[in-house]
Amino acid sequence: IAALIDHLGLKKPDLVGYSLGGGVAMHTAAKYPAKVRRLVAASANLRPDAIYAEMRVQQGQVNAAAAEFMKETPMYQLYQRVAPRPEDFPRLLDKIGASMAQDFDFSEEVRGLQVPTLIVAADADMAPPSHYVEAFKLLGGGQRDGGWMGEGRPAGGHALAILPGLTHYNIGTSPLFAAVTLAFLDDQPD
Repeated sequence: IAALIDHLGLKKPDLVGYSLGGGVAMHTAAKYPAKVRRLVAASANLRPDAIYAEMRVQQGQVNAAAAEFMKETPMYQLYQRVAPRPEDFPRLLDKIGASMAQDFDFSEEVRGLQVPTLIVAADADMAPPSHYVEAFKLLGGGQRDGGWMGEGRPAGGHALAILPGLTHYNIGTSPLFAAVTLAFLDDQPD
């Protein structure tokens, strides 16, 4: 992503990432803070053990063999519309499955984020809301009252949004997600 930012000649763009892309956005902002103005990480988990056990089992089944079943999902419908080679969907599932099988812990990367960061999750996401609160706490949030003038807010402009009535699978198309994201990005000074 950092190389793409350079290639496109972008000057400190805002990064918004969802799910696995939220992890990619967090890594990019942590490793290249001078290249990123603000970060929105939606439904991005710190560790695999935060994800509900039944979801971990399902993630273990994501591979090319699942392609036929996945053709009924919104993920495939979007992929089919935008991918230059929709027939490569099984290969994508193999790569996603391999990625989800990796162990990881983004806690230190999140703790070290130097760009204003919004942690967003659905109230019925792949992990419990407390997991996203934990991520916010790593950024210094949720430790005290914010104060009348915002003086108790976390340093760095970090924020948390748990969006009601949504899931991991529909948060990205929600007008509420768009509104919260835009409000955060527009509210931050350059």
